[in-house]
Formats: sequence, structure tokens, C-alpha cells
Amino acid sequence: MGEQSVGDLQAIRLNIESWLQHKLPERTDLHVGDLNFPAASGESSVTLLLDTYSTSGGKEKFVLRMVPSSSEVFESHDLQMQFEMMQVMHAEGIPAPPLVAYEPDSSLLGSDFYVMEFVDGRIPPDNPPMVFGSWVMDLTPDERASMWSNGVEVLAAIHSIKLGNHDFSRLPRAKPGEPTVGAEIHKFDSMFKPALRDSADPLILEAWDYVAHNPPPDPELGLCWGDSRVGNMIWRDLAPVAVIDWEMANLGDPLSDLAWFVWIDRCNSVGLGTEAIEGVPEPSELYEQWHQQSGRPIDHVAYFELFTVVRYTIILELKFVAMRAANPDMGEIANFAVPFLPDLLDAAKRR
Repeated sequence: MGEQSVGDLQAIRLNIESWLQHKLPERTDLHVGDLNFPAASGESSVTLLLDTYSTSGGKEKFVLRMVPSSSEVFESHDLQMQFEMMQVMHAEGIPAPPLVAYEPDSSLLGSDFYVMEFVDGRIPPDNPPMVFGSWVMDLTPDERASMWSNGVEVLAAIHSIKLGNHDFSRLPRAKPGEPTVGAEIHKFDSMFKPALRDSADPLILEAWDYVAHNPPPDPELGLCWGDSRVGNMIWRDLAPVAVIDWEMANLGDPLSDLAWFVWIDRCNSVGLGTEAIEGVPEPSELYEQWHQQSGRPIDHVAYFELFTVVRYTIILELKFVAMRAANPDMGEIANFAVPFLPDLLDAAKRR
């Protein structure tokens, strides 16, 4: 997404400089220089890259995340929850950016925010998707196989976290008596407004009706990252060195994360008319690896493949509405994830 409207950048620079001086008193004479937006990624929270200098620390980079003035997709942004999830990752030995602090006072920048240290590495781009030319596509097929396998290993580690070891009170979860996927069903049902349903492809309506009314048996509750994909990991030497973007985190069935990890990349490659990314293991291989490493069953993965893709079609519909509002002369945009729905719906019904 890159640049977003955040107001007076100079005022933000001065306020965040004062805030950092208070939070990092060991950095003597700390000053913030340029503020920059990341060029190729970022779909939800506002992200700003901060270049700083101090006499004790020299040149350093930090990352600031704050709430956007408006959102194409999400109805709320819980930055404190995102910050706390990365604190959990640190406690569990799962790669995450070094954290500075969360700031609840919205008077400083116009919203609450948090700051973390910049992690050196590479991120698969979203805009345009990595399949259309990126460092990921410059890798050999064997290197991409290692990369995806390493990503699933970290995913399994997240899903092995014992819930009793941490405070997850801020995370959405199903209400008593509801299926484990209840929180995600409620969230996306709310996002899927009547006006959006009126214009949506009937296949989306059919698939959404199925997943909303046919949840699988409840598994052991687990921590779900939510937006689990290689594009939300920072990579170095084919290994994740930081897991980022926790705005969709919830307590539910971790199979939803596994299916999302596989199918969002398939939608953004095969769905956009390209070949499947060479070297990326087949879904069945990634599912089996996750099963072995997490110890969790994969019996109902067909449901979660459909659950992933139909939720992604809803997200895309919301994005297309925003695009047409910004560009009134734009014609209809085909929802490129919809063609996957018939086969996935058939497979889910056969489970």
C-alpha cells in the first residue's frame, strides 16, 4: 500500500522524536530524521520507517505503526493486542522484531501506536504480488521449497504455544456454546455488509453460507496468527527472522492459519493467471509437515481451505469497492479468488 494519509509528517516527526528520547534515555542526543513509508507492502495499519541518530547509538532505524484514518477492510485496529502478540513471540523464542514500547495516548500522533526496531532482511512484496517479479522469484525452486518449509516450521511453533502461559484476554474468541471458528465467522459476517452481498458473485454467497453453517467439530483451542503468510515474515538466508502483522490474531482453530498460509499465495499467483510458484511444496506436503511438527490433526483441512478463500473473496470485494470509489471511471473488477470456490466447496462437502 505504501504511502497513507497520516496528517502533518513534521509534527509526527517531532512528537515521536520526543517520545523516543523519553523511552530510550540511553541513546544520548537522539534525533529522528526522515520518515518514510515502506514501498511494496502494508495493507492495514499505517507503517512509518524512522531514521534516527544518537551520539551513543549512531544511525538506527525504527518502525512505527499507528491506526489509519480510514480502512478499506478492517472495522477496528487493536494495536495493543498486536504489540502484546509480539511480546508473546519473544517469550516463546519465536522470531519477532525487538520492541520499544506501546503508547496508548492518542493525543501524540492522532492514534495510539507502537514502535519496534527495524529488522534487517527481505519481505516478499504484496504490491505487486511477489509472483510478478521479486527476489522470491529469483530464488531456485529448491530454495523456495526450503523457504516455505521453514515458514511452516515457525507456524507450527506458534500453534504449539500453551494458552495458559500468557494473557490472551484481548484476542477475539468464540462465545460459550459457539463453534471454535465463531469469532471469525462473526467478524467476516459483519464485514460482509448487505450492500456488498447484493453485488457479490453468487458463488461467494453460497460458499459463505456453507462455512457459516457447517463448522467442523471443535479442536483444542489454539493461538491463530490470522494473516499467516510468507509475506508477513521478514527473511534472511531463507529463514524467518521476524513474524509481523498480527492484526487478525484470534483464539480458534490453527488449521485456519495453515490453510491461509497456503491459499493466499495460490490466489495471488494461480488466481491472477500465472503458474503455481515453482518449488513451493504441494499443499498436502505442507499440511503433513505442520501435522508432524505441531501434533495437531488435519482431518478438516478441506473446510478451512474453503474458509480461507471465501474470506479472501470478501476482503477483495471490500478493496474493489474502495478502488471504485477512488476511481469512479473504473469498470467492474473480476474477483480472482472466486474461481477456486466451486471445487473447494465440493471438497468441503465431501469431508
